[in-house]
Amino acid sequence: MKSSFENKDIYVGIDVHKKRWVVTIRTYDLELKTFSMTASAEELERFLKDNYKDALIHIVYECCFSGFWIYDYFHQKGYNIIVTPTNRIYRDGSIVKTDKIDSRKLAFQHSRGLLREVKVPTEKIREYRSIFRIYDKEKMREGQILRQIRCILEVKNHSLKWEKWNKEFIERLKRIKFQEKIFNRKFGQLIKEYEYVREQIRDTEKRIKDIGEDKELQEKIKRIEKINGIGIVSAVRLVVYLFDMKGRFETGEKLAHYVGLTPGEHSSGEEIIRSRTGLVGNKQLRSIIIQLAWVAVRKDGSLLNKFERVYRKSGSKQKAIVAVARKLMMKVYAITEKEEEYEINKAA
Repeated sequence: MKSSFENKDIYVGIDVHKKRWVVTIRTYDLELKTFSMTASAEELERFLKDNYKDALIHIVYECCFSGFWIYDYFHQKGYNIIVTPTNRIYRDGSIVKTDKIDSRKLAFQHSRGLLREVKVPTEKIREYRSIFRIYDKEKMREGQILRQIRCILEVKNHSLKWEKWNKEFIERLKRIKFQEKIFNRKFGQLIKEYEYVREQIRDTEKRIKDIGEDKELQEKIKRIEKINGIGIVSAVRLVVYLFDMKGRFETGEKLAHYVGLTPGEHSSGEEIIRSRTGLVGNKQLRSIIIQLAWVAVRKDGSLLNKFERVYRKSGSKQKAIVAVARKLMMKVYAITEKEEEYEINKAA
């Protein structure tokens, strides 16, 4: 007996949460069902098989805390599934937001082909990115400890409060004695934690350098590392986050848009507001690219010329360095995607 849904397009929108999912199932014209369920891919698959046998299932969920394991499960089972960015769902202006509404929007917009698809990285690349997330947390904790120690020295008006931070300085910190023994023990633990975190950072940097030897990524990493101002850690990061797959960005402009370096304009009457658009990727990556631009602008004449032109015109160093960052990423795109050799002082 033929299924009544045989070869029928069925669109499934999943609003994902840790313990519960809200799922909407619809055809192109009609919503069939919206319900809440346990957060289980196996349970959802059983439901789809029992109720929509032989249908052409199209699944979508938002990229979120859960990562890509839901995608992995259904993709390996042969389902048509996409992951869409959270900031790319069309809003209707309503101030009411519920899990059911979000689920229905996902299913409806997927049926209309309105959702942008995230290019899901391989398991290997995901694990490489996790190393960078660990690294960034370690660097963040290092900074927190440094500020805590500096604050203590400031409050005590200690003679070491302006000293340069190095190995000798750490040894001198260990010899400091305050009035209370309890506080001395806690201050000593803070210094020990700093030394431990520094050790972890050095180990993570070794692991990142090991990624640089990956046969699939090695050539791109070495090309980017030739750019003045970009070291091995930053080169690996750029490849892992932006150039892990061939042809991910069709043009340098799309790459610049992805990392939030594209000029934008909003005008109303005589009022014109210029800003940056894009930023499909994470904010931290954009921040790191800006930091790289500050280093590279001092070593590449063409980037320095760009900075000076924009600065003279706008009077803003921030706008100037963003323009430099955009030009830098155009160079990075050229040497990775077009496999061009990097030449200093060459216009992108």
